[in-house]
Amino acid sequence: MLYSNLMYMVAGHVTEILGGDTWDNLLVSRVLEPLGMSTARIIKSKTDVLAADAAKPYIYTNELFVEGDADIYV
Repeated sequence: MLYSNLMYMVAGHVTEILGGDTWDNLLVSRVLEPLGMSTARIIKSKTDVLAADAAKPYIYTNELFVEGDADIYV
């Protein structure tokens, strides 16, 4: 099986239609909240990544972990 962005987009759209709400709202109400993940959130913009309480990306290079660039999210 091959990865396909298009098929994930289609699956998300079908989920919205069948669920009667947006993908964001469905993910929060049906996945995150039941798991008790009250501080988890969906990254929608670069400013969300730069928030003080957001996890930062790290890259393992030269046997060290160094903070990655938030530009990977946009």
